[in-house]
Amino acid sequence: MNLALAGASWYARSMRVRGVFLLPAMALATLSVSCPRPASEPAATSPAPAPASAVTAPLAEAAPAVAAPAPSGARAEDVAPPGEDATMAPGALAAAPGGDPLALPALPPELVDDGSDALPEIDPPPATAPTAAEEEVHELASVARETWIFAEPRWTSRRIGYLRAGAVVARRPEPSGRTSCADGWYHIEPNGYVCIGASATLNIHDLAVEASSRRPVRRFASPTLPVVRGEAAPAATQPGETVLAAMQPGETALAAMQPDANALAATQPDANALAATHPGANALAATHPGANALAAMQPDANALAATHPGETARAATQAGDATTLLGGLPYTYVMSRSPTPPLYARLPDEDEQRGAEPDLAAHLLRAATAARAPDFVAPPPPDATPSVLLYGRPAPGLAGDRRSPGALVLGRARTRSGFALLSTFDHDGRRFGLTTDLAVLPLDRTRVIRPSAFAGLALPEGVPLPVAFARRRHAARLVPGERGGVTRAPLRFREAIPLSGASRRLGGIDYLEARDGSLVRSDEVVRVDPLPRTPAWAVRGRKWIDVSIDKQSLVAYEGTRPVYVTLVSTGADGLGDPKTTRSTIQGLFRIHTKHVTVTMDGDEEDEDPFDFRDVPFVQYFTEGFAFHAAYWHDDFGTPRSHGCVNLSPLDAAWLFEWTTPEVPAEWHGALSLRKGTLVSIRP
Repeated sequence: MNLALAGASWYARSMRVRGVFLLPAMALATLSVSCPRPASEPAATSPAPAPASAVTAPLAEAAPAVAAPAPSGARAEDVAPPGEDATMAPGALAAAPGGDPLALPALPPELVDDGSDALPEIDPPPATAPTAAEEEVHELASVARETWIFAEPRWTSRRIGYLRAGAVVARRPEPSGRTSCADGWYHIEPNGYVCIGASATLNIHDLAVEASSRRPVRRFASPTLPVVRGEAAPAATQPGETVLAAMQPGETALAAMQPDANALAATQPDANALAATHPGANALAATHPGANALAAMQPDANALAATHPGETARAATQAGDATTLLGGLPYTYVMSRSPTPPLYARLPDEDEQRGAEPDLAAHLLRAATAARAPDFVAPPPPDATPSVLLYGRPAPGLAGDRRSPGALVLGRARTRSGFALLSTFDHDGRRFGLTTDLAVLPLDRTRVIRPSAFAGLALPEGVPLPVAFARRRHAARLVPGERGGVTRAPLRFREAIPLSGASRRLGGIDYLEARDGSLVRSDEVVRVDPLPRTPAWAVRGRKWIDVSIDKQSLVAYEGTRPVYVTLVSTGADGLGDPKTTRSTIQGLFRIHTKHVTVTMDGDEEDEDPFDFRDVPFVQYFTEGFAFHAAYWHDDFGTPRSHGCVNLSPLDAAWLFEWTTPEVPAEWHGALSLRKGTLVSIRP
């Protein structure tokens, strides 16, 4: 798909994000932006925003977009003056490859918060709030992929976020104006204005709202358990081992425990654990890295026993006070197989399936054989068939979709494509899924994603850097014994080891000392050290992120204190020129746009074509460069991306909730001018 940015040329073999986005003094004239290919020329001047009917993209171009680059060398006051519609300012702050943003003597003025994020008090709350008895909840709902939220009740106002189809938010009972919006602009919670019309409705029972009511899961809790070591994790830690108060998300477990179940004493950092054990069953499941975080213990149990898409974390907590997890992914995800699956508009009967899939009989035989393979990942337990699909009815299209009323097939999935599923259900002996675009997908032509179990380490008070990660699959540590001897304890691949900072040389081999007194070989780990210098912006209370391309590491800081450390995958071409290679840009930036999920794709003629729907937890910090989860690989710690910073799903979910701008609970995205979290990317 060759789409162009207005007034700019984009390099081939690029990752792109589909949707529509208005920017400071620039606009996307099409529905696709490279990630991370920056433009070689400034973009064209932005026209005024269009009404909602023109903002929503059709089905084939689903999902909101990301920010385009600022003109080279532009100052913040040139790009995003206070009060203007803008989404980012620090695009010109990128340092040349090899530069060190930590060496800056002060925070550049272009990145200082100038108050331009402040929202006008156009429609203040009533002077006297209603009593509880009088209070009536008024709501509106999104029926589009993007229902934009504006700072003021007018189209030319600054955009501050958007809703996704199915989102229902509280609103003021009366509109705040009708300027170019016949059905009215409504103030919503917690702030901003939405125009009722093509992309939003006051009818919260609309079919598109009902079909999209399954909301993405955003928060993934971690039990407070001791960190242990070895393949078969002991119930008690070794003498002298530091017990971390906060476990890394990759150790999450205890899903839907039965009464009296033996709750996992401790898991490994990459270990996935337990779901739905019998009373008294041993919950310690030392599974291989990459296994699903909810591996069921019963015979023939579904290895991907993540809560089925219709269930919420709140409901699961009430049912058994258990943590419901999807391994860090907001939905159940699948990747297409070859030949790629058709996208049905409704549930097809057997004759219609044979007509649309001429190879159906042979395919089903192959699918049955594949289901018996050791690495097969079964779909989650089936939901009830969505009511909007009963009685042969077609799925309702989202606002802007161009669907023929009698269409059976909407198209076919592209090569190497991924989909997020709202639900899965059985029909005529086959399992189908409903995608976030409200298309019906036969799951036997896909493979269910088993999310990476890897996650970084939360650093509580008293556990600073350095931290090492095991980079070999058969690494081990030496544990001192009671009589002066040592024993070998295996390390799990990418296990995090807090270090004391001391080192030793034994038998001609260099070792690093862990905080529990054990030793790890320096050549079997990657070591993340404290910063070589304290940057000027590391002041108390300020959140910021440090990414090292050489180390493939990310550390989240609050002032000078590291609070989280993990491994990432930056651009595949290392320290190359980000304008001509798949390299991650270097410099100092701010996160300006966050999406709970957004679709990314590449050019069809690219040597590595892809179409990844609903990439989770995307955070853009300049041009087309972003942090985001990668559900299609598990190579974190190795350069791999097109230039963005790939994180494991659990890490990406944690980072998304930690950074600013905050994305309110029912929103799908948020934009900021100068209040986003600082990002430093260096060699």
